[in-house]
Amino acid sequence: MKLLQYAVTIALSAFLLFQVQLILGKFLLPLFGGTPAVWNTCLLCFQILLLLGYSYGHVLGNARSWRVQGRVHAALLLSSLVLLGVLWVKWGSPLTPGREWRPQPNDNPIVKILELLGVTVALPFFLLSTTGPLLQRWLTVGGGKRSPYRLYALSNAGSLLGLLSYPFLIEWSLTLKHQAWVWSCSYVAFAVMGVAIAWRHGSSESGRDVPRLKDEENSQETGAPGRLRYLLWMGLSTCSTTMLLASTNLLCQDIAVIPLLWVVPLSLYLLSFILTFDSNRWYRRKIFWPLYFLVLGAVMKTTFNESHGETIFLIALYCVTLFTVCMVCHGELARSKPEPRRLTGFYLMVALGGALGGAFVVLVAPHVFLGFWEFHVGLIGCGFLLLAAYALRKPATAGKPDQEPVNGICTVALIVLTTFLIPQLGSFIPNFETWPVVNHEYYTGPLCVLVYLIWRVAKRGKQKKAEIPQTTPLEWKPAASLLLLGMFAIFAYSYTQLAGTHALFRERNFFGAKFVADNSDTVMLVSGSTVHGFEYKDPEQRRTPTSYYRRESGVGRVLRDYPRGEDGKGRLRVGLIGMGAGTLAAYGWPGDVYRFYEIDPAVIALSEGARPYFHFVQDSAARVDTVLGDARLSLETEAARGELQEFDVLAVDAFSSDSIPVHLLTREAAGVYLKHMRGRNGVLAFHVSNRYLDLDPVIVGLGQASGLSAAEVRIESSKWILLSANPEMLRLPDLAEIAAPVKLRKKAVLWTDDYSNLFEVVRRPGS
Repeated sequence: MKLLQYAVTIALSAFLLFQVQLILGKFLLPLFGGTPAVWNTCLLCFQILLLLGYSYGHVLGNARSWRVQGRVHAALLLSSLVLLGVLWVKWGSPLTPGREWRPQPNDNPIVKILELLGVTVALPFFLLSTTGPLLQRWLTVGGGKRSPYRLYALSNAGSLLGLLSYPFLIEWSLTLKHQAWVWSCSYVAFAVMGVAIAWRHGSSESGRDVPRLKDEENSQETGAPGRLRYLLWMGLSTCSTTMLLASTNLLCQDIAVIPLLWVVPLSLYLLSFILTFDSNRWYRRKIFWPLYFLVLGAVMKTTFNESHGETIFLIALYCVTLFTVCMVCHGELARSKPEPRRLTGFYLMVALGGALGGAFVVLVAPHVFLGFWEFHVGLIGCGFLLLAAYALRKPATAGKPDQEPVNGICTVALIVLTTFLIPQLGSFIPNFETWPVVNHEYYTGPLCVLVYLIWRVAKRGKQKKAEIPQTTPLEWKPAASLLLLGMFAIFAYSYTQLAGTHALFRERNFFGAKFVADNSDTVMLVSGSTVHGFEYKDPEQRRTPTSYYRRESGVGRVLRDYPRGEDGKGRLRVGLIGMGAGTLAAYGWPGDVYRFYEIDPAVIALSEGARPYFHFVQDSAARVDTVLGDARLSLETEAARGELQEFDVLAVDAFSSDSIPVHLLTREAAGVYLKHMRGRNGVLAFHVSNRYLDLDPVIVGLGQASGLSAAEVRIESSKWILLSANPEMLRLPDLAEIAAPVKLRKKAVLWTDDYSNLFEVVRRPGS
């Protein structure tokens, strides 16, 4: 019964721990521009709180007095309930702060996110995070006969359930405020169970047993892990967390910053924890070590050859790579875990590594790397940690069993090495391309491996014939693996340096990575895997609108043909959400006002200043204003001040790569847009070109909810949906010949700030 109560409490705490991360992540996302860095910053905060929770569990769990342990923990749990009550009275919702907490344009987004999370959920999250290790400790010292590490696997299973239930059940069935209330009620139930356990633990203290147990632990120093093993635990956790956050960045930049794509990598991360700590049968070195080298070669070859290919293929590759690295890191953690009475120190090192990995990706990488290179750093770092784990293996397991995975590594290393390196030899060997067979990268790897295996079989045959017992294989095998990792590290560094030489400009900040490519006749702005505009180098052509914004596009036709009064000289006011290369400024006439809303200062710098890379803004005949900050928050602030812009046309094109900022496509956002439109003739233009999401139902749903007519204009890869209260504005002379009613493949949906569901708009294969 005791074990069941502990298990239920631990599982519930883990479930709530990850549910609240997703709830608050979704709440904060629209306040900070909907970028992938919002979620990763949240993860950094949660990793720090996890570290504090594990530190608390380590200190409290090793206190001599059980009574102190129980009373202190019970008091903190009761305090957290009081805090939830205070927040409910102040905000009307326990987890969603009031408008006074909204960020300002000059606020540092990382600091502001950490501040908001600290105010809302720091204490409850801290107590949830400490539950697993602390209760496992109490179970161990209280005479539990089963291994507490099974409860750690149960804790991760509860976390996985909390993750998967959110996008598939909670997100689409409850609004954010209802989610906050359900979570808070569940937390009350957890706190009550936690107080009961803590109180009973404090009441069961034996004044003589605790000091004796403590003395026994201190006397058995021979079993204490060494410093190198502590560092290994921390390093393995740092590596897996780095890969988690880096993979999330890569996934979100090309599709959407939404809970579903937060859940996928985090679920793989947790699944590896569950498998490796549940039983030693799931993690086999001879399987996962060679697999690691295979994915290492696949990722590096894809990167070095610049064969970006289909994003879906890359997403699958990133997910397989993440799972493999996590299985290796967490498998080695499970293999080297200490005896149960030292588990709080072990968990503390794991939490410290997680916090360091999060800090590296969120705080260090954006200032050190111009792209998402932390993914490659984590991937290569895993190999060095793998060899460190091999070097620190226990003496009882040294020898032939541990050499099996090294043999496998060398086999796979030969495939990777020959596949990657042999095609590069053409730069050094004359007429290399005329050599038979060996210059074919897909043949040389297997050929070398076949020769290697034949050699091993022949060697074993000779040993058996001579009745010579096999000895420990030579140490050149791990040395060869180390050499391979070093070569990949050098190649990766060289590639990052070379990539910078082909770009006029590269920048990475809180809002993502982007670069300006210098082509033969154009200058191109690229974010993620998507081109966001280009300009001709020829001075005679550089004012020509290009890409999704050319004159034949939906927004181009609206801006060219919008009625300018009876004399045709009226002035237009045009709002533009998202600046990109500033292409739409090319449509401006003298006296027009074009007002860009752009959240990323680096993008603004590309079109402004003494020597801009793009000249559409500089060459425009219109007056061009630029507003720094999230477009929706800026428009809301202007409306609150009574500064309605009276736009004739408002174009929404604030996508990063193929990612959609959901908060710009909700009913509340449309209401803000309409406040700033000039009468019934205003036109809302939404850019909906997207490879993976069919946004037509969302835009049509907004139009229906607001009483607006809709039409679509599709020109090759450029697709715009136009909304207006006056249907005649969608039948302008140049529009009439190409604009068509929106043909929905799915029924219209209405997204709100409290509700959005990605599954409603995922494109079907071939659509």
